[in-house]
Amino acid sequence: MSNDRLYLMGTYDCEPLKAKSPQCGGPETWQESEEKVLEITQIYREHGLLEALSFHLTPSAAKAQPELYKGLHHEGIYMGIQPNIPGFRFPQYDRDLGLYNADEQREIIRLCKEDFEEALGFSTITYTTCCGSRSDATASILVEMGYKVYRPPGPGRLDKARRDKITVGLFPFPYKASAQHRCLAGDLDLLCIPTTVDLTGKYKRSEWAPNDLRAENPVSEETQQMYRDIIDSNIELGLLMGVPLNNIQIVGHNTAHCVGENIAYALDYVREAAEKFDLELVPISPAGIREEAERAGWI
Repeated sequence: MSNDRLYLMGTYDCEPLKAKSPQCGGPETWQESEEKVLEITQIYREHGLLEALSFHLTPSAAKAQPELYKGLHHEGIYMGIQPNIPGFRFPQYDRDLGLYNADEQREIIRLCKEDFEEALGFSTITYTTCCGSRSDATASILVEMGYKVYRPPGPGRLDKARRDKITVGLFPFPYKASAQHRCLAGDLDLLCIPTTVDLTGKYKRSEWAPNDLRAENPVSEETQQMYRDIIDSNIELGLLMGVPLNNIQIVGHNTAHCVGENIAYALDYVREAAEKFDLELVPISPAGIREEAERAGWI
């Protein structure tokens, strides 16, 4: 770990089929999903950044395409879990995770973990929030279940109708989760790695959410300028604050809306930005970030 490093993660959520995930969406077919996952993998391979790539699977995706993900796992590509609760064991669970009480969340997370491990034959220490929904109890439950890394949404979300999705005040760089409140840093043995988002207020993905480095953005010069601004502003803030884990997280999904051209541009610019700020670019998995945090005494 060093303050002259820039850590790069490329994290892609693999959803259930769209027909079985009405709230969050997903690919039209499993063939579409596989084609997109392989396209994403090839882009990272061509850029020499395969170590940065990770897929975060719903149990549905793991069960539908186990050989695909086992093969990628064998290549060294990291796998996490992202349950997408309204699409989990559809239609048994019809609400986002943070809308269930603690006991219900515990049971849902246990079942998701069970399905994931049964499908793939291995476990993961990384859990991704689904649809940005969590409650004050979620982080503690994840620790109970053995998770060490948590991917919450980035800061700045303000959905006034959904307190479970609000992220105003969230620390934008890796931090330890709190047992007291979902937006606080605390002392839990759980490293949170928020999505890299626009911190300036200039770019909106929706009425209540800042934009990010997702590949589903329109292919345009405006999108490329947004990527440059998001990457530069996050690096600058990390350097100004002196955080030991200055990181950029590029994101997307296993659908046809996830555009390879955008992924390639973001990867190219992260490399360019690292050179501009005189930083060593380090492609890394969520588990790798956790190891770096431990070495830094950050967790």
